[in-house]
Amino acid sequence: MDRLIALLAALVALISLGGALLVHNNATAVMTRQAGEIAQLKASLTLINQQQSGISPSRPAANPAADGAAEALLALQNRVASLEATTRDQASALDAARAALAEAGAAAPVTAVALADQPAASPSPAALSADGPTEDCIPLGTRFMAQAGDSFPICRTKVVVDVADVAEGSAMVEGAPPIAAGGFGNLPVAGCTLMVFSADVTGFAEMRVSCT
Repeated sequence: MDRLIALLAALVALISLGGALLVHNNATAVMTRQAGEIAQLKASLTLINQQQSGISPSRPAANPAADGAAEALLALQNRVASLEATTRDQASALDAARAALAEAGAAAPVTAVALADQPAASPSPAALSADGPTEDCIPLGTRFMAQAGDSFPICRTKVVVDVADVAEGSAMVEGAPPIAAGGFGNLPVAGCTLMVFSADVTGFAEMRVSCT
C-alpha cells in the first residue's frame, strides 16, 4: 500500500512538472515573439515621426485626417501599448511557471514517502564481501549520477549497477524493474536495493545503493 501511495505521488509530481514546463515554454515563446513585434512597431513609429518632421515649411503637409496618417499613428501606438501590457502579463505567468518548476523538481513529498518505505541500511550488511572491489567503485550508501550504458561496481559487495536506460521520471538497471524517480527497486544481490532520487530528459539519474 505504501509503495502504491509513493507511485501515485510520483505520478502527480510528474504531471505537475509537465504542466509547468508547458506553461514555461509557451510563455517564453510568446514573450520573444511579442518583443520582436514591439520593436518593429516602434521602428515604424519612429519612421513616421521622421517623415512628418521632415516636411518642408514651404510645402504644407496634407491634412492628416485625409490621408489616414494620424489614424495609422494612433493605431500603432495603441498596438504597442497593448503588446507591452500583454508582455507584462506573460512575464508574471513565466515567473509563476518557474516557481512551479522549482516546487515540482523538489518533489519533497514523493521522496519522503519513498524513503520511508525503503529498507534501512545496516551498519554491517550481509551483502558485504571480502573479495569485493575496493578501488574504482562506489561506496555503499553513496549517491552517484549515472546515464544509460554506465556500469558501477559497489565497493566491498557483489553489486554491479548496469544502467540500461534513463528517461524523464524513471530509470532502468539490469536485474531490476523500471524504477520511478523517488522510488526504489530490489537488486539481484539479496538484501540490496537501488534508490532513484531523480531522472530527467537529459539522460542522467541520481541513485544510491543500500543493503541490509
